[in-house]
Amino acid sequence: MNQSAKILVTGANGFVGQALCRRLIHLGYSVFGLDRNSPVIAGLTHFYQQDITQSFTLKEDFDFVFHLAAYNVTHVGQQSAHQYQMVNVLGTQNVVAAVKTAHFVLLSTTKVYLAQGKIIDEDAPLLPLQEYEKSKLAAEEVCRKELDNRSLVILRCVNIVGAGQPEKAVIPVLFKKAKAGETLEIFGPRSTVLQFLFVEDVVDAFVHLIEKNNVSGVYNLAGSQHIRLDELAFQIKEICHSNSEIHYNNEDLVEFSQVSSAKAEKALHWQAKTSIQEILASYQSP
Repeated sequence: MNQSAKILVTGANGFVGQALCRRLIHLGYSVFGLDRNSPVIAGLTHFYQQDITQSFTLKEDFDFVFHLAAYNVTHVGQQSAHQYQMVNVLGTQNVVAAVKTAHFVLLSTTKVYLAQGKIIDEDAPLLPLQEYEKSKLAAEEVCRKELDNRSLVILRCVNIVGAGQPEKAVIPVLFKKAKAGETLEIFGPRSTVLQFLFVEDVVDAFVHLIEKNNVSGVYNLAGSQHIRLDELAFQIKEICHSNSEIHYNNEDLVEFSQVSSAKAEKALHWQAKTSIQEILASYQSP
C-alpha cells in the first residue's frame, strides 16, 4: 500500500482516533477525520463534522475506513442502553451505509467473550453481559451483514490505555486520586486480573493492516502481560509517592481468562511491545 492511500478515521477526536491520525499523518497518508465535534488534530486532508447517529453520505471513496467512533462509558451500564444502541449499533449502520471503501476495520472489544477461566482466542464462546459489549457485538453483526467479509477486519481489544486517556478509566482515575492524596477506592474484586494494550501498540496493528493490504477476519489484540487490580493500585501509589490509602470493597475471587493475540501475531506479524511498567510510566511523562 503506497502512501497515497486515502484513509478515513471515525471518532478522530477520541483517544485512539487521535493517536491513529497522528501516526498516519506522520507516515504521509492522506487522512480524513470524522467526529461529531470540531477537529483537534492538525494535518488532516479533510474533516467531516458529523453525528453518526444521523444518516449521512460521503462523496469520497477510501482505501481504508477505521471505525473507532463509539460510546464506551462502560461503568454506566443499563442506564445508557439506548445510547449504546444509538451510537454503537445505529451509528455503525450509518457509517457502513455512508462510505465506499476497499477495507473496513471495526474496533470491537474482548468483553464480547464468555470469561470461563480459559485462554480466549477468536473461537472462544461469546457471551456479552453488559450493554456496552452487547452493542459492540451487534455492531460486528451489522458489518458482517452489510459488508463483503473479504474486506472486513474486526479487532477485539482488551483495555486500550496510555497517557491522554480520558479520566473515566481505571488507570487515569487511580493516578488522579493518588496524586491528590485521596483514598483509592477499589470497587471491583481486588483479585481481578487485567490485561492492557498500549495505545501506540494498537496503532501499530492498524498500520500493519494498511501495509499488508490483504487481511480480513476477526483478531484479538492484547498485551501478553497481566496484573491484579490490587497490585495495580499499589504500583500507582508507589509511582506517585502517594500517601493515599487503598480501600478494597470486594474480596470476591475472580477467574482469569487470558486473551490470546496469537492469531494477530501470525497474520499481521504484530505483537504488543509495551510492558505494564512502561505503560504506567507514560502517565507520568510531561
